[in-house]
Amino acid sequence: MFSLNEQKAIELGESGERAIREQNEYDALQYIEYLREFGEELLEANLETDLKRVVISLRNIGNKAIQKKIENVASTVLNDLKSLSEAALYKNFSNAMWSFSKAAQEIGKGAVQFQLLEPAKIALEYLQMIGLGAVEKKMEVVTLWTCLALEEMAYIANRQQLEDFNKEAKDAREEIIESSEASGLVTREQIEKYPQLIAQTVSQYSELQNLQPAGYAARPNEEFTEEELFEEEGESEEQEPETKTSEIEK
Repeated sequence: MFSLNEQKAIELGESGERAIREQNEYDALQYIEYLREFGEELLEANLETDLKRVVISLRNIGNKAIQKKIENVASTVLNDLKSLSEAALYKNFSNAMWSFSKAAQEIGKGAVQFQLLEPAKIALEYLQMIGLGAVEKKMEVVTLWTCLALEEMAYIANRQQLEDFNKEAKDAREEIIESSEASGLVTREQIEKYPQLIAQTVSQYSELQNLQPAGYAARPNEEFTEEELFEEEGESEEQEPETKTSEIEK
């Protein structure tokens, strides 16, 4: 069952997605701003679980913007997520940082796939920041996941013949790996094996084939919606919330 704060984040996210579907860029940007401000309030109140729902809602809006090729909205989402993630990293919100990393992963991969280079570069820089911060904060899973995300983006960039972006993504991943090994966190071998282990696990479940990491299957799915397998992040975007609130949960 969702908290009142999560319900509010869901409603704002659904409204933002609807604005994208209606090609209403102004309203979409307004809902993004509301979500950013709400996220800042949740950070101030140290409500990490509720913050994750804000991240998911922003991610969903960003994904819709990429699908509609509305670069300005996608870039705004990524910049706001990056700003919130910096504060979450400072507070050592490791679970939220995982969600932040996955948001950048999904939006960034879509941006590379559609060759929308402005949001793609923002996502890359955002992932690099998260990865290096995760190493500093000793967040092993976030470090592993961020390296996986950058590797996927490099893989898709190579398929799209975006040579410069492919190199930038590989360089960002390498910097995180070197930092991780230098700090004694996770080794290069562990980082390189991580996506392969996920691919092997997913291959056992036919209903979860859409979770296959890009580059680790004969027919990889570019829309990597990993939340079904790794954690319960909330109900699907189609479900309507039951209650509404605009108050921060005490």
